[in-house]
Amino acid sequence: PVFIVGMPRSGTSLVEQILASHPSVHGGGELNWIANLCGEAVRVASAARQPTLKALWNLSPADLNRLAAGYVTALTAFNPGARRVTDKMPTNFIYLGLIAMLFPRARIIHCRRDPLDTCLSCFMTDFAGGYEFAFDQISLGHFYRQYERLMSHWKSVLAPPTLEVSYERVVSDVDGEARRMIEFLGLRWDAACLAFFENRRFVATASVGQVRKPIYANSVGRWRHYQNHLAPLQAELAR
Repeated sequence: PVFIVGMPRSGTSLVEQILASHPSVHGGGELNWIANLCGEAVRVASAARQPTLKALWNLSPADLNRLAAGYVTALTAFNPGARRVTDKMPTNFIYLGLIAMLFPRARIIHCRRDPLDTCLSCFMTDFAGGYEFAFDQISLGHFYRQYERLMSHWKSVLAPPTLEVSYERVVSDVDGEARRMIEFLGLRWDAACLAFFENRRFVATASVGQVRKPIYANSVGRWRHYQNHLAPLQAELAR
């Protein structure tokens, strides 16, 4: 599996579209399976009559293998011939500890983008649901700070290979960044990755319009057009 994580609106859809244009990669989209797996793991842990967090870390190899096998079986069903399948649920960053336990050989791509551009894009997006924090600047800034805090923790303790990808660098050097990502996945380079905008695969995210276009830089530094209205967000991010 390839887990593409980060804040919503940080470039995760663009990264997945580039990768999914490779003939050996299947783009699975935003899957809620890891959150469901966490719920199942909690139920298994609770049955052991231990405090939940402690029990999660003490799940038996048999339990971990069973949970992981169910996920991999479902993921493989998307495209049995693919060498890599992506799961692009951005907020899987919350579950990276469990992901590391279940899939120690998985690849994790962490998408980063300028904090103000990321938060502004969240604030201006009418999400279908699940991102209620994005409708208020203070809540949004708080969520972003906790995301950075958690990612800093994971970076210090996790073993699975993780690649950080900057949205701004992808925009300025899509060829170089695409090659870096494909190499990270252990695959041979394929020029189809640069024609990602021609890939007509189904995309069910707010970025569907963007990934159908060639690379453009209009969204870099976009927050400056609205800086007179972002004082609550900026204050919260600076805390």
